[in-house]
Parts: sequence; structure tokens; C-alpha cells
Amino acid sequence: MAGDYSLDVYVNDSWQGRQQFTFSGGEEGGDAHTCFTLEDLSGLGVKTAKLDVGDETSSEDCRRLGDWISQASVQVDTSKLRLDLSIPQSYMHRQARGYTDPSLWEPGINAGFLNYNFNARHSETDQAGGSTSATDTAYLSLNAGLNLGAWQFRHRSTVSRVDDQDTNLDAQDTFVRRPLPSLKSELLLGDSYTSGGIYDAVGFRGVNLSSDSRMLPDSLQGYAPTVRGTAQTNATVEIRQNGQLIYQTSVAPGPFVIDDLYPTSYGGDLEVSVIEADGTEQNFIVPFASVPAMLRPGSKRYNVTAGQVRSASSDQEPWFTRGTYRYGINNSLTGYSGVTVSEAYQSFVGGLALSTPVGAFSADVTHARSYFESFDDVQGESYKFTYSKRLADLGTNFTLAAFRYSTSGFLNLESSLNARDFEETGGNFDDLRRLKSQFRLTLDQRLSEGWGSLYFTGSTRNFWDAQGEVTQYQLGYNNRYKMLNYGLNIGKSENERGESDTTLTLSLSMPLDNIPGSPSLRTSTSTLNGEYDSSRIGLAGNAGEDGNVTYNLSVSNDAEGGSTGQFSGQYSSPYASFRGSYSQGDDFRQFGFGVTGSMVAHSGGVTLTPQRGETMVLVEAPEAKGARVTNSVGVRVDGDGYAVVPYVTPYRLNSVQLDPNGMSSDVGLLTSSKKVAPYAGAIAKLSFKTETGQAILIKAHNSSGEPLPFGADVYNAQQEPVGFVAQGGSIYLRTEKKQGTLTVDQGDESSCTLSYQVPEAPETEEDSSSAITHLEARCE
Repeated sequence: MAGDYSLDVYVNDSWQGRQQFTFSGGEEGGDAHTCFTLEDLSGLGVKTAKLDVGDETSSEDCRRLGDWISQASVQVDTSKLRLDLSIPQSYMHRQARGYTDPSLWEPGINAGFLNYNFNARHSETDQAGGSTSATDTAYLSLNAGLNLGAWQFRHRSTVSRVDDQDTNLDAQDTFVRRPLPSLKSELLLGDSYTSGGIYDAVGFRGVNLSSDSRMLPDSLQGYAPTVRGTAQTNATVEIRQNGQLIYQTSVAPGPFVIDDLYPTSYGGDLEVSVIEADGTEQNFIVPFASVPAMLRPGSKRYNVTAGQVRSASSDQEPWFTRGTYRYGINNSLTGYSGVTVSEAYQSFVGGLALSTPVGAFSADVTHARSYFESFDDVQGESYKFTYSKRLADLGTNFTLAAFRYSTSGFLNLESSLNARDFEETGGNFDDLRRLKSQFRLTLDQRLSEGWGSLYFTGSTRNFWDAQGEVTQYQLGYNNRYKMLNYGLNIGKSENERGESDTTLTLSLSMPLDNIPGSPSLRTSTSTLNGEYDSSRIGLAGNAGEDGNVTYNLSVSNDAEGGSTGQFSGQYSSPYASFRGSYSQGDDFRQFGFGVTGSMVAHSGGVTLTPQRGETMVLVEAPEAKGARVTNSVGVRVDGDGYAVVPYVTPYRLNSVQLDPNGMSSDVGLLTSSKKVAPYAGAIAKLSFKTETGQAILIKAHNSSGEPLPFGADVYNAQQEPVGFVAQGGSIYLRTEKKQGTLTVDQGDESSCTLSYQVPEAPETEEDSSSAITHLEARCE
């Protein structure tokens, strides 16, 4: 197998990328081999400083892997173009779980896309006297992008129209951005929005530089505490949360640190067990509760914006600068701060987030000052407090409890702009809508086994310029009995004038058969303020290959005795997703139509797809029309040999696999799986080589009538590798030639040659993907 090969490299079963290797040797019965320099090993994560290289070793020295590390080994599979390296962990750099080498990240190809969502509706209402009034509405949402190298241009807008009125065009975002991998950040220029969190989000036209946590390993995103301990022997450390094993590792004697736990939604204390070599255990608890502001020890996040304010509610467009910063001080404490400076506005915020055994807390204070021409200048403070805790024993999640109180002179940036507009119209500052206090609570409660779960969400707020409070809450219960799912929901809303509505809804649903994809019968009934309001009964389900057809049929009535029938359906084709609906009541009719999809333009043409994504993979597989992308529902290679995988994870290795089921029997895939780690927003391209021709399965034997040796390499007449010998001496190949010769390398400097000829009318064996011609041949 001497020669040059481009191989996928795996170190301890972890893919490291594709590299070019030269294999030499193989003479006198020896195996061909490749060599590695210290730079090669360092790039693969080896601790080169730990190697006993000798004083005479230079950076150009290229040695077999076993000569560098005696316990290491190499395995090559030329049929899969794969190189496996087995290296003891003690020689490898420790990487956080979920780590992807930044050298594998790629900006993708130069390409453009247009995501679209179109809806149209025609409504008719019967009027007194027998006349009918009609209304037509149309709405189009567009999200366009163009990628050139690492730079990405984006534009997002909507177009709407009602009857013969003027068409309304609303441009929401227009910007250019690029990732900065060396800074783990992203640079953006144009019209966009600041991130929420420490400050409320605000539209801007300018420049933004911010941390991008997606570039961090999965186990370093979000918050999870660092676990520290000491092992007396070679020990196993197990970490459980809410009774489930979430982490296990082996540690050497002495102190150990575990700082790559994955974050979880609500937290829950960590139960740590250190199991020594003799079976003895030491156990301890590490408190774990989190609020959104929490960071791991030593982690930091920043966001800096400079430009003009863009506000949908104000005509003011002042210049402003805003910066925020968060830093994980230690295992349980995170500090954060921010500043906003504008022409007539300044604010400063500082706060702390704390994780304790009784839950996670955060508290901050924002001071703001606003300047006016006729109003008196005002200043004030806003105090915010949040709490989160999971009570594992009780099954309770306090997902978020948040309280904010603002003094009468406090205005955020958006409110200060509205105040300036109000000032210009001659208004009185005391009549300006200003938030006084706000409280929000989200609570989930799991009941005993078989008793279901409860949930509660609620909020209340009041204002300095108005009496009363605005209150909303939802209280619900969900459970299942055999195949029947049922739920009860109570909702209440009350405005500041004391006017309120209370709704009670009972919902039931049950599949008509215990087969996946079976339609479900759904019914619900509601009351409003203690009186009957409405009822609905319907049927919903999906059909077609990959469930690409969905439908919903229902009838309903209301308290006035009116009834309505409704139907809606959606079909996801290989090119776009189409939907339609029809509703009819006692005095109205409504028709609806919509289409959603994406067009991706690239050097090979334009590829249509029903799904809209931001980070995508363009699959190129010539002649492979009909091949299915197994890890993306409904995606198949089109007639031009392309497919778009719409949802991939940026800065992570994404595996894309093709299933030949559905392809022509005269086309075969030379490889069916590849991986790629694209930048956020990139369109990465993966090319799958194919071969065309008749599929042939040759049962070959040697001159003695015995099967050829398993694993022997097979070459065509041009000495190009075409496969290997499988079990029972079988050789599989695909060729456009009706006849030819093959050479089989049996090792030990022994080879043989066989001839084959495909009959004009071969007997074929049909399976799900191919038609195979079966032959027998003697290799001599």
C-alpha cells in the first residue's frame, strides 16, 4: 500500500481531521509505514515535552509513532481512508469535554441564500341585507445572506399589504459580520440589536464587538461549579445530579480538579463519590444552583456597541456607546457591570450573582440620568433581584423569580427617548408611562409517580403614572392515563383599571391507534369568567414518507351558538413547504395559503430546500439523486447532485451521512459519512465522491479453489485501488466496463490476476438500493 493517501485521522477514536500521509516500505515482506514529526504530534494533542527525544533530535526528524511512544500503535484502513492512532492518555493534553480543535473550524464557501415565508389570506363576511365584505391580506418575510470568505452580509425585512392599501416595507436588520476565532468573539457592523441581559435590548446602527460563547467547548458554556477533591489511590470519581450519573473519570493519587461539567437547566446539588482502588469511598456535596448571570470561575463575557440608536417607538436617533462585562470570580460568585453613554443620557449598572446551598441569587443596581430641554433633568435607580433553585427531593423547579423596583426618576434608554418625544409634543413628565415595579415567577412542580405535574407562570407590574396593577398568570396541571393525555389550565389577566378576565380550559388528546404516526383525537372546552365560552373537537396527524404531510381538522362552537369548521394542512416537498387552510362559520369564510423555504446559490447553481437555516451544509454528490441525508428529516439529494442540511451546530463537528436508498442502481457512494465544523452563519460544503456503472459481486478463488484471503487489496488494470476481498473471497466493485482484469495483492509478495465479463442480460438481485450482478472468477 506504499504511496500518498489523504486519510481521516482518529486519535483514541476521536476524529482530528483529514491529512495527507506518505507510506513507504513494504519491501521484503515488511508493512508499509508512515512517520510523524514533533510538530505533527503536537498538532494531534500529544505532550511533546514528555517525550524522550534525545539531544540530537531536530524539528525535521520524522519517525514511526512507536519510536516516539513505545506504547502507541497505528492502524490503517485504506478501504475507508482512515488512520487510527492509539496513544496512552498520559501522553495527551487534557481537553474539556465537547472540545473541537479551532483549526478544524472553517468559514465555508462563497455562497448566498434567501429564506422566505409567504402568507396570503382571503376573508369574506356576510353583512346585513345580503351583502358580503371581503378582505385580502398578504405578508412576506425575507432573510437574505451572502458569505464571502469569513465575512457575512445579512438583511432581514418584511413586506405586507391589506387590500388596495399601500404596500408596507419594514427593513429590520442590515449588517455585515465576521467571526474572530482568536478572540472567541464576533464583529458586526450595520443595523442590528444589542443583546439583552444586563441591559434591555435596543436597536442600533453602528459597530458591535462581543464574546461568542458558541466557540467554547460544550462543557465550558453556561455555568457549572468546579469540583475539587483529593484521591488517595488511582481512583474513580463519579458525580450524580438528582440521582443520575452525569460524569465519571479516573484520577491519579493527589488533588484533582473537574472543571468541564456540562451546564443543566435548573441545577441541583452535585453528589460526588471518590471510589478508591481498594473499594473505599469518600462522598461529599457540591452546591449547584444558577441564574442567567452566572459564569464559571475565570470565565468572562463582554459586549461593546457604538453607534446611533434605532427605535421603533421614537424618532430620536442619538449617538450612544454601551459596554457590558461579566466575570466568574470564583466557584460561587460572578460579578457584572455595564455603562451606557449617550448625548442626553447616562447609566451605570453593577451587580453580583451568587450560588449557595439554598439557591442562586443575583442582585444589581442601575443608576441612570436623563437630560431634557424643558423638563427638569431626572435621575434615579432601578434595583433587580432574581432567584433560582431546584428542590430535587420535592421535584420543584423555581426556574426564575425576578423582582425589579425603579424610582420615579429612573428611565432606561428607550424610555428616555420616548420622554424627549413627549417633551416635544408639550406633554407633562408626570403623565409619562414609567415602570415602578415588576415581579415574575415561573414554577414547575413534579408530583408523585403517576400523579402528573403542575406549572405556574405569573407576572405583575405597576407604573408611577397610574393606579392599579397589570397582572397575568397561568396555572396548569398535566397528566396521562394510559394513552389519554389531559390537562387543565386556569388563566387570569387584569389591567390597571381593575378589569379582569378568567379562563378555564380542559384539554384531552388520545391517539386512535398505538402505532407511531397515528392520528390523534383532540378536544377542549373553555369557560370565561365562570360561564361557558367555547368547545372544540378535532383530528390531527401526519402522513407520507418522513411524515412530510400534516393535517388538522376541527369543529367548534361558542357561547352565542355559532359554529365553525376548520381545516389546515401542510406538505413539505423537497423544494419548499406548502400550507393551506379553510375556515367557515355561520357568517364568514376564510381561505389561507402559505409557502416557506430557502434558496441557496453557490458555484454549482441554485439549490432549493423547504427548511430555513442560518448555519448550513451544502452536500455535493454527483449523480446521487434521491440519496437521503439520514440525520436531517426529509432532506434528499436533488437532480443536480446537491442537498442542503439546514440546521448544523457552529464550531462543532457535525456528521453528515448519506443513505443510498433511493439512488439509481447504477450509482454508488465511495464514502457515505463526513464531518465538518463550520463558523456560525457559514455554508460549509461536503463533497461525496460517487461512481457510476454496473455493480458487480465476484466470488473469487485461487487456483486451488480456495477463497482469496480476507482483507486483500484489489486493484484495477491501471493499478488503482478499487476495494478489498470480503468474507468468502467476495469482491465488490462498480464499473462501466463490461469486461476487465483485477489484481489482488495477497501479501508476502504474492499477487494474482482475475478476469471478469458482465453478460448482456445479467440476472440481478434487487434490494432496497441496487441491482447487483453476481459472477465467479479464478484468480491466477
